[in-house]
Formats: sequence, C-alpha cells, structure tokens
Amino acid sequence: MAATIQSILQGFFEQFAANHPLSREQRLAAERMRDCRTPALGGHVVGCPEGHVRTICSNSCRHRNCPQCSAFAREKWLAAWKERLLDCPHHHIVFTLPHELNPLWRYNKREFGNMLFRAGIEALRQLLADPKYLGAEPGMLAALHTWDQTLLIHPHLHVMVTAGGLDAEGRWQQPRKNCLLPRQVLMQVFRGKMRAFLLKALERGRLTLPPNTTLTAQKNLLNRLGRATWNVKILDRYAHGRGVATYLANYLKGGPIGKGRIIDVQQGMVRIRCRDRDADEGGGAGGRRRIVRLPVDEFLARLLEHVPPADMQTVRPYGLYANSKRPELGKAREHFGQTPRPAKGKLSWYDFCERHGIQPKSTCRCPVCGTPLVRLGSFAAGRDPPPSLAAVRPAA
Repeated sequence: MAATIQSILQGFFEQFAANHPLSREQRLAAERMRDCRTPALGGHVVGCPEGHVRTICSNSCRHRNCPQCSAFAREKWLAAWKERLLDCPHHHIVFTLPHELNPLWRYNKREFGNMLFRAGIEALRQLLADPKYLGAEPGMLAALHTWDQTLLIHPHLHVMVTAGGLDAEGRWQQPRKNCLLPRQVLMQVFRGKMRAFLLKALERGRLTLPPNTTLTAQKNLLNRLGRATWNVKILDRYAHGRGVATYLANYLKGGPIGKGRIIDVQQGMVRIRCRDRDADEGGGAGGRRRIVRLPVDEFLARLLEHVPPADMQTVRPYGLYANSKRPELGKAREHFGQTPRPAKGKLSWYDFCERHGIQPKSTCRCPVCGTPLVRLGSFAAGRDPPPSLAAVRPAA
C-alpha cells in the first residue's frame, strides 16, 4: 500500500484506537491527519472572478503534526525569521535529558517541557551575563524536540544563540571564547537547574508519578542523576543564523517523520529510514544510515506519542529575539547595518509554488485570462458544494 502517514492511518487507525488508550490530542491529531484533504473535512471552491474556471478542493487539516500540509506554514515561518535574524554568527546548542527521565516526561509533557525550556535558557542567560564569557544579552530561539530517528521518546532542546549581545549600555559585545561557553560548565549549570525544578515540582505535587514508582524513588533517581554527565552539545558556530533556523524549521511542523523516510508497509510492518542519533541532534546530515522495521501498531504508538499537548508552544524566542525586546533588537540591528525593524514581507503561495517547481499558474491563476483565483465559498463535511458555487459560466 502507499507508504504515507495518511495511508497508514486510513488503513489501520480504527483498529489501533480500539486497542490502545489515546489522549484527546492524540485522537484528534490522528483523525485530522487521516482525513486531510478528503471530503471528511469539508471543502471549498476556488475560481476565476470572471467565471472562466472553478475548482472544488477538499480542506487541509492544518494540524502541526501533519506532514502533508505543513510545508507552506513551515516556509512562511522560516522566511519571517530570516528577516528577523541579526546579521552575525550564531551558535547551535543542544540540551538532552537522561533517558532515565523518560517515564516522568511521558506523564507530564506540558509541565516538564516548560521546565526544560526554563532550565536551558536560564543556564545560558546566567553564564552569558558573566563578563568572563560575554557580559551581555544575546538573541535566542529555542525549539523542543521529543523524538529520535526511530520515533522513540528522546526529549531535547535546540537553542540558537547569537555570537554576541547587547550590554547594559546598549553596546554590542563579542563573546570572549570562540566556543561561546565551556561545555562542561554549561552542562553543570543546566543539570543543576533542571534537577532543582523537577524536585520542587515533585515536592509540591505538580507532577504525575509514572506507574510502579514512588515519590521517594523519583527523588533518589534525581539525586543519582545529579552525579552523572548530561549530554549538552555546543556545535560549531554558523556564519549566520539562517543555517540553524533552517534546521529548526524542519522540525517546527509536520511531526517527527517526513514522508520521504517511510519506505513501505508490507504484511503489517512499516519500514522507515533512519540516521544515528548524533545526526538527529544537529550533528549534520551524515552518520550511519539504516532501515528499521516496526509493526504498524508500534509505529502508530510511537508516532502519536509525540503529539504535543494542546496549545503547547514548542518554539519560543528569548533575549533579543523575544517579542518584548524589539527596541533592543532594533539597536542590535543598527550595529550590523540592518534596518531597525525587520521587513514584514510574507511568503505567498505563488512564491512557494515557484520555489518548489510547482506550476503556480495552474493552481493560482486562471488558465484563460491569467487572473488570480479567489476563494468563492465553502461547504461542510458530508455535503456537496452548492450548485451556485459549482457552476462555471462559459468564457466570454
């Protein structure tokens, strides 16, 4: 059968859902991805204002985990951020949690995720405020990823950091070290903050304990992990932030696996292409490649495990890139000869089509007169478009 997320859901989700407990967010995500661009989601009619052509289209689901309809939204986000970035080198830093914390993560994704963002960003702010390293406030963009290449639970935080920042007097300061920060020092500060946040949340009863464990066992685990080395990476500096932003954009929408990585579905098994974990965490496109075979139920369980809680923001700006810091960002942009305010140009559907080799005139313009097509109306799921919308007037 066709090897796509949608076809797998269409063929196997009902049986899977009957045998596996699902959260409301997981069920909604699966149903919307299954029904994306089908009559089950209703539709709309686009046509030429002069009446030459009209086309009936099924609605996209627009779920952030859907690989089928996320490309345009992802590129719009990336285009806007490329305009916003400072014209300076950027560092790419990855904070990874010990796998022993995965059960606690699984039952507390929203609270745990917020603590992970806070621990990583506060560790960076604390150290970069020290004149020994920078003595200034950088721009930062953080993205939460929760999977590895085989779709297993693997929470880690990617942070893009400017190589420099504004000091208290509004002057741009360069980092004292080429690597930005000593990795071991950053790891220790991050580890200390994350453990402190988790311990306090456990003591206050804000976290759900996984089955077959106790509060004492979780505290003992955190104490043991406080003596272990946590995986924190400071990758090679990028000449510009566009490279890191492009990497983050690939994971912003579309879920944990793209359609190009699914090979096929045969005899109840899904075959997917994988790279090793180092490549998955920002080590580049290289690394050992392999093929993994998963039973369909296991594939769907892993896929839906990474549906984020409703309204959880998985990409967040901080420092000079925070929305509240626009005046400071303007000063930094002037330092690099950029306009104080980034351009607000938005990527259009027409530009997106041209960029990807799609014939935009066939999807965006009337083939008779060249006028841009417009949305003429919509209709609900299970209904046909009204005759007034479906009819096409003969060309003059």
